[in-house]
Amino acid sequence: MAVARGCEIPELFPRPKQIILDGGISELGLDVRLATSNVLPLQRKAVRSVLTAAGVRVVANKKKYLINAVVESPAVFDLSAVPQDCHQDYYELSVKGSEVHIRSPYQEGMVWAAQTAAGLFGMLQQGLPVPNLTIHDWPLLPIRGIFVENKWGPDRMTSTDWFQAIDAISSVKMNTLGIGLYGCWGSCRFEGAERPSEFLMLPSPFLSEDDDEPQLDEFHHEHRLRWYDAANDMWHDETYLPYLTQHDFFPEIISYGKERGVNIVPFLNSLGHNTLLPRIKPEISAINKEGKPAGVGYCLSSEKTREFISSYYGKLIKKYFPDGLDHFHVELDEVYDDHPHPDQPQKKESPWCQCKDCRSRERKELFTDYLVWLSKFLLSVGVKKIVLWNDQLTRHDDILDAAFVKRLEAEGLKDKMILHWWWYDNEKLDDGVHPRLGLKLGLEAWVAPMTCYYNWSTYDYRRPNIEMMLKMAELEGARGAVSYAVHDPSHLDHEALLGAYAWESIAAAGSPNKVQERWATQHFGSNADLYMESVDALRDSSQNPAFRLCLQYQYSYVKDNLEHWPRRYPEEALLALAKLPDVKHKLQDAADLAGRAVAGFNTLLENKDQYDFQHKNCLMSLLADSMRAQGLAECFSFLLELRQQLEQKPAEQKEVEACAKQSASLQEKLQVFAANKPSWVLPAALQPLSMLLLFTQGLEKDLQKASKAKNNKDICWFIQDDWQVPAN
Repeated sequence: MAVARGCEIPELFPRPKQIILDGGISELGLDVRLATSNVLPLQRKAVRSVLTAAGVRVVANKKKYLINAVVESPAVFDLSAVPQDCHQDYYELSVKGSEVHIRSPYQEGMVWAAQTAAGLFGMLQQGLPVPNLTIHDWPLLPIRGIFVENKWGPDRMTSTDWFQAIDAISSVKMNTLGIGLYGCWGSCRFEGAERPSEFLMLPSPFLSEDDDEPQLDEFHHEHRLRWYDAANDMWHDETYLPYLTQHDFFPEIISYGKERGVNIVPFLNSLGHNTLLPRIKPEISAINKEGKPAGVGYCLSSEKTREFISSYYGKLIKKYFPDGLDHFHVELDEVYDDHPHPDQPQKKESPWCQCKDCRSRERKELFTDYLVWLSKFLLSVGVKKIVLWNDQLTRHDDILDAAFVKRLEAEGLKDKMILHWWWYDNEKLDDGVHPRLGLKLGLEAWVAPMTCYYNWSTYDYRRPNIEMMLKMAELEGARGAVSYAVHDPSHLDHEALLGAYAWESIAAAGSPNKVQERWATQHFGSNADLYMESVDALRDSSQNPAFRLCLQYQYSYVKDNLEHWPRRYPEEALLALAKLPDVKHKLQDAADLAGRAVAGFNTLLENKDQYDFQHKNCLMSLLADSMRAQGLAECFSFLLELRQQLEQKPAEQKEVEACAKQSASLQEKLQVFAANKPSWVLPAALQPLSMLLLFTQGLEKDLQKASKAKNNKDICWFIQDDWQVPAN
């Protein structure tokens, strides 16, 4: 017998802890009979569905080809090498001749064994021999997953889209999906100058379930997106509610997650990032210096606040988690000034209440009292552990200390609290972002690497961040890794990297490039190198400093001392680019790299039928990202050069024709983008690109007038915030 070391069976991802080769080649077939003992119906369904998705046909009358799955007492297993908090994930799998035998001490292990079996049967489909072997396997971390924040994209995901996200993370043996249900960014006006970014993702819990007709009350927020669908040559101006609000399929997500071994964790901003509820319910709002509701934050001294929060959260938990839930994330981060007023975008307000009672107490005391009350309430309605971001405790205020933990201990909360340590950067960590700061005081820790964000704006490269955050988790003793993210198939390799590190460890898995090579080989076979080259070209294009200045999203924020409000796009981007040294070459490099990525992903997609659904969508979304990057870099290169030329002379017909050509080129790229990006993120991703297209079309008209007048003074270099979509 020999222990296989990694690359001998690269199709198994994440890599099992122990693989023992028992000698000889198995005789497995793709038609099997599934026999189970002590496996609950939900887990049996999971095993069957995972195998079916892998191309295995589970039939009743097969005698030779068998998969036998058994849940046995933990006492019969040797778990001495397995961390106590990972026992529930442990499984053993053996292949001998025409049979596969699975054993696990807990139901959860069945799902991960099925994922490993799916990898082995995948080898059969590729014509590869499957050796007789024995596997003993368990994860490094007991909590592994992603948090999908409430943003544009997740707000339009259907139940099927959420199921596919669950399939993706379950396939790399992650067991947690956080779903953002409430959060607000008043300073971000992406939807328009008078529309704060506010997401409330469920129907009001106060509506009666006995009503015959669906209703809406005050507890909702509509979104508005405007975009050009180049694939169908149609303009859209849509006001809509998040799909979860409209159709309430949250119970289906919870149920499907359980089937695939994935626990759903609700995330609700409970103080910071909070402008909608205090505006709807001014009696719970923080009070400003003028003695009026600030429309942001809560009055932490008011019984009305506690009555509302306990009623709201209590009804949500009763409705969606009647049997209780393991984790509830209260967030409680970034409690700082915001711009909450739709009709006064530039008016800044503090979320810290200025009423007499709140003013008489220190922020630390107010925050701690509120956290203690909120946590005790949540525990009373079935929550086992409360999770919160570290930000307010260690970066925005100096709250995390021995006295704070002593208070938690006195209230019976110390072992019920988890700090979730988060940081964006790819290069280095902030001094206030270290799990050890809480662990040394006895508080459990998760880390939050980034697996995908800003997908409505750009390709978001984060693999170094994942490595850095998981290395910190291992060194300092965190027991969970749940990313701060949204989901997009373009970033399946990022999710796979997190899954590999959380299951295998960094030392066992190797560098991010090694892990990515393994993952790409598993899914793209002989085309793995082309995948790596293409995604690296997209990475370099999207990280280009000139390209990053082109992205509209950053110019949708209210800031202090702005020269113009609403902000002027693309003019503000052009002014920033003009200050950058060697900007022409930087933009050309970004365009060339993106073009190389476009060519690579197009080549990969020529044989798209050989990939499964998830990974075909991965290539399509990456193609869209690459085309977007190429289109933006080329367009801004043209606009920058044109602007410089027009500073020296009046517009002529050749500038008109060049602008028309550039506009047509951008429109062609939008067609490719619209045909390949996931439907849920498409409207938000197309909105800034559509603004740019509309701008170039308007610029062409301005140039025509300027060429006739021999004067450039009426050329407008930005699009109005209240722009209207053209008639179809």
